[in-house]
Amino acid sequence: MFYKPDWMETREWLTGWWTREIHGHWALGVLAPRATPLPPVPAQPVPSDNRLKWMDAEGNYARTLNGLSKTYFGGVFFPSVTAGLGPGCMDLFLGCEPGFMPETVWYKPCISDPAKAHLSWNPENIYWKWVLENTRTFHRQSAGKCLTIIPDLIEGLDVISELVGTEELLTYLIDCPQEIHRLLDQVTEIYFKAFDPLYNVLKDDRNGNGFIAFNAWGPGRTLKTQCDFSAMISPDMFAEFVCPYLERQCARVDFSTYHLDGPNAIRHLPHLLKVPSLKAIQWTPGTPNPDASNRKWWKNVWEPVYAAGKSAMVLGCPPEDVEPFLKEFGQKGTMFTTGTDTEDQARRLIDQSVNWDA
Repeated sequence: MFYKPDWMETREWLTGWWTREIHGHWALGVLAPRATPLPPVPAQPVPSDNRLKWMDAEGNYARTLNGLSKTYFGGVFFPSVTAGLGPGCMDLFLGCEPGFMPETVWYKPCISDPAKAHLSWNPENIYWKWVLENTRTFHRQSAGKCLTIIPDLIEGLDVISELVGTEELLTYLIDCPQEIHRLLDQVTEIYFKAFDPLYNVLKDDRNGNGFIAFNAWGPGRTLKTQCDFSAMISPDMFAEFVCPYLERQCARVDFSTYHLDGPNAIRHLPHLLKVPSLKAIQWTPGTPNPDASNRKWWKNVWEPVYAAGKSAMVLGCPPEDVEPFLKEFGQKGTMFTTGTDTEDQARRLIDQSVNWDA
């Protein structure tokens, strides 16, 4: 791989992380500026119109590769490109209209009465066709250069909250829970109407795929799942409206990680860790809280994760936290990503870290 010459070795490191083993090296990723940038890909300026910016597939591809040429992807970090339309583009496939913003996409509610709603898959949806066609194009163009990965589809209550509105969903969970369960059943099945075709385009020689969120790659069907909406509901509701559908979703793939977002979601961790098909937990404390590697989170987040036999994604943390975290929790089942100012610093950190373990 042009932007990642050690990709074959990196896949072994990542495979070991999923299985809580060490395959050559534990799963440390370090980003840094390249000491010697690679020849850049010519890239046009970003369009000023937000819709054009997001749907400028050719331009976005070129601008992404231009950035890859300047970046050193150390350890388990890998270079990637994706044909995505924001965090939760499943909502576009189900009828929401997009609100294109400079850095994200909002999805406008399109269901006023959940009792009358029936979610169905439309292979002619213009946004789905854009994602699928450009995933094929990116995959063909990126061969030998970088990974093309599955965009951020999102599932469950997070999708339904965009379809009906966040405040409205909070009310519906009380007033008509049976209708929300019905929609969750439909969303869980429809998710794979998107995932499966994308996976079939992108699967590699180990039947693996990359997923846009959190540097995820596994040697089999791989995805990230989440429920940011859970910050607003009780653990009992989480057990009822999230866990059964999460189990069904993760059981249909080989490798899955859950994005636990914010301190208000920690209360759901006991239920989450009982989902047998879920393989890993990624924790985002959110601003202004300390980083995920901070000792503040060791007892109430990371100790339960390791005790449950799940792998841990500890992402975007200071390089000085690598050693104390490893000495507490060990290398097996730990993915830790960070960044340094120089490529030389990144290489030294990767080499030195093999000496740190619980």
